Amino acid sequence: MPDKPQPTVTNRAHGKMRDHAAAEIYVRSFDPVISDEPPSRGGHDAGPSPLEYILAALCA
Repeated sequence: MPDKPQPTVTNRAHGKMRDHAAAEIYVRSFDPVISDEPPSRGGHDAGPSPLEYILAALCA
């Protein structure tokens, strides 16, 4: 019995830099999420850092 073909899933996101340390990230039709570095790394702490988003994604 042949394997049933699996549907293709495409995930997309795009981002826009707010300044040297922060970005707005857009996924599908959701409101943008903000990624920013803490002040100790030159940011304004307006949102989780990129590394913190990676860690959160690993927990999902």
